[in-house]
Amino acid sequence: MAQKDFFEKREKELTEDLQVLEGYIKSFWEILPIPVCSTNPIFTILETGRTFDILFGYGKDELMGSFLDALFEREDDFKRFSTQFSQEKKLANFEVVLRTKKGKNLSVLISAIAREDEQGEVVGHLFSFVDVSLIKKTERELREKVEELEKVNKLMIGRELKMVELKEEIKKGKEK
Repeated sequence: MAQKDFFEKREKELTEDLQVLEGYIKSFWEILPIPVCSTNPIFTILETGRTFDILFGYGKDELMGSFLDALFEREDDFKRFSTQFSQEKKLANFEVVLRTKKGKNLSVLISAIAREDEQGEVVGHLFSFVDVSLIKKTERELREKVEELEKVNKLMIGRELKMVELKEEIKKGKEK
């Protein structure tokens, strides 16, 4: 009888510990500053963090049960991503365009890792997303400004060369 009580007490303690750990995990998902989600082995979304929901414009748990490919702007991008990820079981900074709930395109860097069980079988995936849309926009604007400056520079150099040429002609004219 004492052994049964011991096991019941131990089961109760372990259940309480498990509940505490689940609470920590839920809190962790809520405070992560980087958009994250988890999926099962076939890329069905199981959990999303608060910043993920904000970035993509979805309500809490709205994407649960959806396939990750629903976020990808282009189907072939998801195929390329999933093929590379399945081979390596780990990716860092995979650049792709994803789509928000409202249809806005976001340039993001995806990092991902496969979760495996003791036998090495993939039981799920963890993903993080970094929005680089503003960086891409700024780079594009900077390239345009550089091109514009290069054009102005060519015009200025051409003008200066013409001025030197005219000065030489004036000098030759005065000498004659």
